[in-house]
Amino acid sequence: MTLATKGIQLRTVDIVHSQTQPKPQLQSPNISRWACLAPALASGLLLWMCYFPLGWGWLGWVALVPLLSLVRAQATPRRIYWCTFLCGGLFFAPVLWWMTEADNRMIITWLMLSVYCALFFVVTIWLMRLLDRRTFLPLFITAPIAWVAMEWVRSWLLEGFAWYYLGHTQHSMLSLIQIADLGGVYLVSFLVVAVNGWLFDVLYQFSVLRERFVWQEPTTSSNLSARRTPWRTGLILEAGVLIAAFVGTVVYGMWRLGQNQFQHGPLIALMQTNLDQRIRNEGTDPQQRQKVQTQIARHCDRLCRLAVSTAPLPDLLIWPETSYLPDFPWLESSPRLPLAEIPEIWRKNELTVHQHFRNELLKFYPLNHLLGINSYLLDEHAKELHYNSALLVQKNGSFADRYDKMHRVPFGEYVPLRDWLPFMDKLAPYDFDYSIRRGEKFTRFELGKYKFGVLICYEDTDPILAPRYVRDETDGPPVDFLVNISNDGWFNGTSEHDEHLAISRFRAIECRRALARAVNMGISAVIDGNGRVLQPQELPPPGEPHTWKIYDDQEMPDAQWPSLKKTAGILLAHVPIDTRESFYARTGDWLPYGCWAVLGATMAWALVRRRRDRKVAATATA
Repeated sequence: MTLATKGIQLRTVDIVHSQTQPKPQLQSPNISRWACLAPALASGLLLWMCYFPLGWGWLGWVALVPLLSLVRAQATPRRIYWCTFLCGGLFFAPVLWWMTEADNRMIITWLMLSVYCALFFVVTIWLMRLLDRRTFLPLFITAPIAWVAMEWVRSWLLEGFAWYYLGHTQHSMLSLIQIADLGGVYLVSFLVVAVNGWLFDVLYQFSVLRERFVWQEPTTSSNLSARRTPWRTGLILEAGVLIAAFVGTVVYGMWRLGQNQFQHGPLIALMQTNLDQRIRNEGTDPQQRQKVQTQIARHCDRLCRLAVSTAPLPDLLIWPETSYLPDFPWLESSPRLPLAEIPEIWRKNELTVHQHFRNELLKFYPLNHLLGINSYLLDEHAKELHYNSALLVQKNGSFADRYDKMHRVPFGEYVPLRDWLPFMDKLAPYDFDYSIRRGEKFTRFELGKYKFGVLICYEDTDPILAPRYVRDETDGPPVDFLVNISNDGWFNGTSEHDEHLAISRFRAIECRRALARAVNMGISAVIDGNGRVLQPQELPPPGEPHTWKIYDDQEMPDAQWPSLKKTAGILLAHVPIDTRESFYARTGDWLPYGCWAVLGATMAWALVRRRRDRKVAATATA
């Protein structure tokens, strides 16, 4: 009998024996419970500390090490995944607590989102365990593959929630995050998780830790008897790979940061209002509504007067999201709708709004205005459509163009699944239908010789949208800079403001375009193509509206960001025009696609192998 035949028979005997013998007990429940629960809770706490309000991003390099012990844990799958879910819950529940500031009914929404995001941790650990058992790849490769793959899914599934990526913890380490123009924020996450995976593998070599946390013993792929092995010599090679990757990242980052001689673009004035969202929601009777309208008008009037009193006059005044007077939404009729089918009241209101902009807005504030405004379109079927829009009103009285928001916020701008689950309406902050339609066009606005694109609200946290503006597409050529208008008045000075600004830095780097942000109650800023939040000459004191200016390319430390919260004023700056190209903007999410290719191949191979083993076992028993 040949050695090959003997090997097949031995393999068959092993399979039959494994299927006929009862599975051994792993360990006592008490040991297993704490061996899984303690590391999971430790990672949840460490992850929370990485983000604002603490913002200890350096912890991101070690925060996942305890959680990765569940990849090698010998506990039951149920216990492993419940502990993983608790880790996600302990992280997301406190870090998302700012959501409850918006409305008391948002507490249930906060809980639902926390649970939803925690489930991604469960799937991620399952994928890591699959790769760890079905491939010969080390953990410093398999862990980031699974992590990045699921971060990408979270960016688009159910409208997407691309907040609190592990790469975001490094937002202030500009020399490290310049690689975002190669692979997006996902490449930064990949590097951070890879270091976590290697550190855990180092701890895994200590037998005392394996016994204490009941980790499976290491094996070699060529030994079916699961022979114990000493320290894995490949760790030194892996360390060399990580050091080379880290040094290469820093060198590339320093090279990119050295490219900081940007042309001065148009002079823009960013309006930062300080209006709590509750003001807009107060009262429904006409008298109360008129009082609110007057309060908003006076607040915006003071800021507009500041803008027109500067010398030279700004080329563009940028208003925050939906900041224009509530009683003057933009009205427009589809050109394909016959005039006879337009209701008379609609025609009158449309004419009134257009005259208001020309005779009141531009008369007193003769500037180009980018308005954050609610807009209503009467389509070719005479159906009224509601949008959250940015409208460019030129100082000559013409209405240049409009961008309608594409990435809607669940519950904030529509109620998901309301047709199938009516109880979802009870989770909404309003008791009427406030849903907006999704926009369809990436509008290129023209400002003299420059073009710019607009991202509304959380669209600057979405890795998918911003790169569309720097590609040559049917909607137009690449833009020269980006604008974000946002209403953070829901969140009243919480850590949401800081985190929102931190995430938007990655969009500037990924696109290699400056990003100007006009935010209500939040942190208005100008971010250059290197991701630097530019330092104003002097920070505005609290109290009355002020004007503050940016004169150079000095970076503003994130410790100073809170001084801009809940402050009204005008931020003046010349937009730094970046003409560099971005590999990531051209190619898209190649890294997550590659991660899913590896995962797909692994799952397919696992399925094929399982069927083959079952067939061999059935043949042997017959």
